[in-house]
Amino acid sequence: MTALPILRRTLRDLSRSLAWWSLGLIGLAAMMIGVYPSVRESPGLEDLAQNYPEALQELFSFGGGFDYASPAGYMGVELFSLMVPLLLIIAAVATGAGAIAGEEDRGTMELLLANPVSRRRIVTEKALAMAAETAVLGAVLWVALSLGVAIIGMEISVWRVGAAVVAAVLLALGFGAIALLTGAVVGRRGAAVGITAALAVAAYLVNSLAGIVDALEPLRPLTPFFHYEDPDPLRHGLAPAHLAVLLAIAVVAAGAAAIAFDRRDTCR
Repeated sequence: MTALPILRRTLRDLSRSLAWWSLGLIGLAAMMIGVYPSVRESPGLEDLAQNYPEALQELFSFGGGFDYASPAGYMGVELFSLMVPLLLIIAAVATGAGAIAGEEDRGTMELLLANPVSRRRIVTEKALAMAAETAVLGAVLWVALSLGVAIIGMEISVWRVGAAVVAAVLLALGFGAIALLTGAVVGRRGAAVGITAALAVAAYLVNSLAGIVDALEPLRPLTPFFHYEDPDPLRHGLAPAHLAVLLAIAVVAAGAAAIAFDRRDTCR
């Protein structure tokens, strides 16, 4: 039997969407980096940004805060506070939710289970495909941003940009694995997407609003977004402890998905 056949087939099925996602991320990087010279030459924009309502600043701050003047601050606000994690999470959740629940919705799970492979191996290879897709998207984004930074002369290390991308990829993998787990439990792709999306929005709001809502502050460390942005990777690089938490979320959720699917009766 071909090594990792389910992984290979899943990656082949994902190739078209991967290409479109890559083009979208390249376009986003080009647009945001292309706008920066205008921002750099308009210092009044920083004063305008600082006059935004406090709640809005908390929602779109990243790491070091709502700083619009420096290259790291600009990229944090415009890209890594919301757009980059949002897009990577959408891609990972779509793949994770479709990995098991999508097969069941399409009625192809019976054919997959008819092959001489265990259920846990099916989940494992599907999870690896999701991880590979998300990692490729992260690599595409990093290359696009690095080229843009070099072309317009932004004073920021491409390795720090890479650190932020790595953190965003791990954040997305965590939610993708949660979608995989939810789909393995409920067997419905729509429910897996909806439940995971609700968890992601709740986690984002708790982390973002904790700075102005005292009751939410103790909950911040419990959200994946805290471990994504608190180390401020654009300025300080990667923080192993925070990365370990994000990686643990993905691994534990994927492992739980394998166990849940192995024990669930898929007969309808």
